[in-house]
Amino acid sequence: MKHLVLILVIVLLALTACKKNELKKPTDVAISIDINRNPSSEGHLSFHDGYIRLASFSVEGVRQEGADVELSKEFEQGNLTYFSSSSPINNLDIDIPQGNYTDLDIAFNTFDDNDETTIRVEGLYTNQSNQTYPIIFEFASSESFSINSEADDGGSIIILDKNISSSVLIKLDPVYWFDIVSYNLFDNASLIEVNGSMTIVVDENTNEDIYDLVVDRLDEQTSSVFSN
Repeated sequence: MKHLVLILVIVLLALTACKKNELKKPTDVAISIDINRNPSSEGHLSFHDGYIRLASFSVEGVRQEGADVELSKEFEQGNLTYFSSSSPINNLDIDIPQGNYTDLDIAFNTFDDNDETTIRVEGLYTNQSNQTYPIIFEFASSESFSINSEADDGGSIIILDKNISSSVLIKLDPVYWFDIVSYNLFDNASLIEVNGSMTIVVDENTNEDIYDLVVDRLDEQTSSVFSN
């Protein structure tokens, strides 16, 4: 009887160790950052291009089983990432352990050490007379983003499996950033010639009244969705 109990204990310990090892195995997750490319509800704004310069990227997660996850990546020279829904971020080799996540948070900071633009978005503004102007927004400071991720099926659990490739799409929302800007401010904005087109440039030195409104909303309405 004692031998049987001992064997059962050994088997249980082996199974527990095996399960813990399984929960440590990394998953193949492609991480992309894009922008909301849908036009505004009034149809006067849309954005189609740009980039973000990353200083750091981190993931924190809580699983139904297994230890909590805390992972981070630093980019000492900054990591220039062009907005795309299909091109994963270069050099972002964070191995997220498999498991069923009840909470999975993503955070990142912009890189501003070289006095370069850290966020740039390009789009179009159409006024009430149906005239369209290019619009360029440039931000050159540090900004922190923190997002609670969701599953693409709308469920509360994000499932990561080492045998199934996953992706996460992070979306910034410049349409929301600019939604606070009135037609009057847009129509009275200074225009600068860029590549032969009169353009609404918004940065800390140009159209500052618009810039101040927009930068207050940069870290809002950002989403992060995991898909298998």
